[in-house]
Amino acid sequence: MKEKIGQLLMTGFEGLMPDANIGDLLQNHFTGGVVFFSRNLDNPGQAFALTQELQRMAMAATGIPLWIGTDQEGGMVVRVRQGIAQLPAAMALGAARDPVLLYEAAKGTAEELKTLGINMNFAPVVDINVNPRNPIIDVRSFGDDAELVAELGIAAMLGFQDGGIVSVIKHFPGHGDTETDSHAELPVVRHSLERLRSVELVPFRRSVQVGAEAVMTAHIGIPLLSDGEPVPATLSREILTGLLREELGFDGLIVTDCMEMSAVTQGIGVGEAVVRAVLAGADLLLVSHTYESQLEAVAALERAVADGRLPEERIDASVERILLLKERRIGELRERSWKETRTLLENPRTLRTIERIREKSITVVNREPDFCRLSPGVDTLVLWPQMTAACKSEDEPAAYDDTLGSCLRPFITAKLTERVYGTSPSPDEIAALASEAKEYGQIAVGIFHTASNPGQPALVRKLLAGGTKVIPVSLRNPVDLAAFPEAKGFLACYEHHPHTLQALSRVLMGMVEPAGTLPVTLPDHSSEGGELDERFSATGVESAT
Repeated sequence: MKEKIGQLLMTGFEGLMPDANIGDLLQNHFTGGVVFFSRNLDNPGQAFALTQELQRMAMAATGIPLWIGTDQEGGMVVRVRQGIAQLPAAMALGAARDPVLLYEAAKGTAEELKTLGINMNFAPVVDINVNPRNPIIDVRSFGDDAELVAELGIAAMLGFQDGGIVSVIKHFPGHGDTETDSHAELPVVRHSLERLRSVELVPFRRSVQVGAEAVMTAHIGIPLLSDGEPVPATLSREILTGLLREELGFDGLIVTDCMEMSAVTQGIGVGEAVVRAVLAGADLLLVSHTYESQLEAVAALERAVADGRLPEERIDASVERILLLKERRIGELRERSWKETRTLLENPRTLRTIERIREKSITVVNREPDFCRLSPGVDTLVLWPQMTAACKSEDEPAAYDDTLGSCLRPFITAKLTERVYGTSPSPDEIAALASEAKEYGQIAVGIFHTASNPGQPALVRKLLAGGTKVIPVSLRNPVDLAAFPEAKGFLACYEHHPHTLQALSRVLMGMVEPAGTLPVTLPDHSSEGGELDERFSATGVESAT
């Protein structure tokens, strides 16, 4: 029974090489999976050596290979940050709207992850971003339309699966219409079942119908489905067994989000939470961070079985699903040298496919014809915010050498100045930048996650009031752009990856026609007080593409 319980757990650890804690979990508690974060991954060579060593340890202990999983979603949420192909942010994929290219890109990405020894990707996110105030999903979602999210989610999922790894679609039954972060507290969704079936559940239902292998739970409460109480979905038998297994007909792996998050442990602790999750129908439990919590989870599961609270048949059903999928996706571990592995990374065909998607994602809204173009012979100022993580799912953004200014420099024959401004600039910094801006004939100003950084929209408004041509550029969710109804045009590029900035610069210079379509509807800020009012589709604005 100890080995069976071990198969239900995926655990994390600190460091770039296995430490004593993960060694104990693998060798004495027979943990069946390991989850990687950026803290474990430095470069592809190190990642490859790490997966090989972990698999050796697991095979010596149980003879059963490990799940080795990570969040390689794309955009701001990637754990392997260099040396392999990386997808753009999901919302950029929503703007590009090309499921064929997305399938190819996801398949190529999966092949590279598998080459490194990573056999499970906690992606794609198929939450529908219907709430512009959502602090945790944001650009991790393909957009706010259920049909679009379903189509692109399936393309990514099948790409990952056909690339040889498990794709874990998330976060069931839908984290898109929430305003709180489940890392900190329990978000509550109060929709009717009819609404859930017609919106949030659509991508999950469609994905199950075409062969989803794994689904990750959301730590969100839906009182309607749990006798009026906001029980986290992860702990709800009505949601995991009733809705996902019975109504949607899903028979793959149910994987929990991290069981150390406050939304699921509040008032009961990790040990009780993992027992309730298994009773609800979960198969694979993520305990991602602390050794003490991992030992608590093991002890609680063993005690619940010994006490008869957790039937052995319930454990057996999960273990059977886990072992069947391990046989299909991992099979026999094949020894491969780093020299051979290295040649299979950054596949040129995959990189070209991803470049095409990035270029197709750049979205322009012109309220005056061709407003969002820069003239090469006009003095140009580029203002760029210091990028930081916007939520707890993200690591701090990579410090890329390429900036929009460096990408534009070859094309601007007049004076070009680039200034990096504070993430939320102070009134003094705003005044200084606005004063300098008077010397220039055209300005491109980047913004991201303005809800947490009010200095950014204050800066843009100050610039717009100055009379110079100002082109706001959204580097994350374009809902930020709704705050500027007076702007004559704006752009969205959804991320700040160097290749995205290169594509953005070509669009700004009129060298490439923008092909992106806004995947979210912009709130209307034009009502008195600037509060969110009715929503309008920016794709309906004249000249928008």
